[in-house]
Amino acid sequence: MKLRSCLIIIGICWLALSPAVHAVRLAPTLQSTEGMVTAAHPLAATAGAEILEKGGNAVDAAIAVSLALGVVEPYASGLGGEGYMVAVMQDGRELAIDFRSTAPALATYDNLEKAGKLRDVRYTPKGYCVAGVPAGIGKALELASLPLQDLAAPAIRLAEQGFEINDTFSSVNMDRWEILFKNAPEFLNDGMPWTAGETFRNPALARTLKVMAKKGVAAYYHGELADNLDRFMRENDGWARKSDLQNYRALAKTPIKGTYRGYELYVPGSPVGGPRVLATLNILEHFNLAIMNWADPLAIHIMQEAMILTSLDQRRWLGDPETNGYIPEKGYISKDYARQRMMQIDLSRASDPETWHTERVGDPGPYENGESYVDVMLETRRKAVIEGTTQDAPPSTTHFSVVDKAGNAVAWTQTISSFFGTGNMVDGYFLNNELGNFKGVPVEGSPINLEPGRRPRTTIAPLVVKQDGKVRWVLGSPGAGRIGSTVIEILVNLIDFDMNLELAIRTPKFTGYDAYREIQLEDDFPQKTVDLLEQLGHKVKRYDHPDLYFGGPNAIAIKDGVMTGVGSIRRNGGAAAPEKQARK
Repeated sequence: MKLRSCLIIIGICWLALSPAVHAVRLAPTLQSTEGMVTAAHPLAATAGAEILEKGGNAVDAAIAVSLALGVVEPYASGLGGEGYMVAVMQDGRELAIDFRSTAPALATYDNLEKAGKLRDVRYTPKGYCVAGVPAGIGKALELASLPLQDLAAPAIRLAEQGFEINDTFSSVNMDRWEILFKNAPEFLNDGMPWTAGETFRNPALARTLKVMAKKGVAAYYHGELADNLDRFMRENDGWARKSDLQNYRALAKTPIKGTYRGYELYVPGSPVGGPRVLATLNILEHFNLAIMNWADPLAIHIMQEAMILTSLDQRRWLGDPETNGYIPEKGYISKDYARQRMMQIDLSRASDPETWHTERVGDPGPYENGESYVDVMLETRRKAVIEGTTQDAPPSTTHFSVVDKAGNAVAWTQTISSFFGTGNMVDGYFLNNELGNFKGVPVEGSPINLEPGRRPRTTIAPLVVKQDGKVRWVLGSPGAGRIGSTVIEILVNLIDFDMNLELAIRTPKFTGYDAYREIQLEDDFPQKTVDLLEQLGHKVKRYDHPDLYFGGPNAIAIKDGVMTGVGSIRRNGGAAAPEKQARK
């Protein structure tokens, strides 16, 4: 079976699952009418395209990509990780699968106090939360058309036969060498980091994948793989137990829907970053960005201030809806709440970071039932007068996108939190360190206080965009606290600035997040733009362009029946399609 994929650099063509070729920073772009896959590694994209050519649908291909990424990008995701999937099917079905990790029963503040601070356990087995990737795959199989054995075959082949290491694999391996040398020396190349050009094999992971392919994903939570993880945890003073695995469930939900300038957006809900994307776009909708451009300092200022407001509200109010009694998500993504929040933006001045957490956090609660911003603001003012009161996130992770010939679309983001997670490896895969996404000490009212069974909050935001009822774009990105800003900027580039997908991804990016007290931006912005941002009061920190720090979007555009796949220019990504009709 021949497949054609367009990789980075010099437009290299990939056939089947041939060894990886070194790549540099030019966006891989491919067009096809037969289906499209974009992923952070060209071999994973090729695995998905192989499944499409066999007659699988977009969900089949997505499962194959998920498993293959665990082989070729073991530092970013895998069976020991978690994530979220959004699928929009041509028959009208819309599904969001929450396979976020959960804190094990022994992960309590009492036990954490005995073990030390949260940072002390993050790179130990205690940092592991119960993985959701296998269960997410199991839930996704309900929309698939091929058996798991077929979908796991490309990943098993890669793990057994090996593949050529690329620059990203090598550099991340070197960055994390000390943790790996301490926690998983068996992963290293005779104790040394793997370097680009060497062949990497993972026979232990191949065996694990064969067990799952034969016995199903239940083997991870109830069978021999669960026994192996339980034994590792007991022997290494970890907190997870087989009982935690047995209690885990991936959750099938309906995607959260929003609109932006007539486009329909389908995103995952709390506790991830989908609602923040909608909330930010709701604010931006009140500004005529289309008369500006990507380098206009006023556009950047408006977007930065809007993203700060929505990140402050996300941090205060949003968390796992299964374990929190009050999550005002509907109010947070309300158009009327956005009208109130946009009034906080001063067009002539940057907000002071010293005031962010004391004066600029909003309250979306009063908008939960569709209230008017006029009524809410008048009532808030009335109460204030009566009562005499006033109102007071790693470049890790991976994302891929899939569209099949029928138009079924899947946006899938998965992660093990930090690169290589805890740095501990079991049965050939790395264990996530998602425990670090909880509060290190309990804070009254926080939706991310550590609690057994709770899913931590993260910023991932896979999404599908429709125009006139048809899928127009499928996208997402890794990048920790930069995920939201990168995704939002791509959407603004596409919709407001009328860019094509490749240009929207390639255009320099900046951050807007309350964890950063400055605007972090790539250095291809004009100097006059930077100068005026500083004059407005923004502190500016510059990075090379393109920089992995700002994520690695892998996206697909569909127009007039033609699918255009664009892989990451920051992470050696690739786009792949069935051979028929595929063209560079």
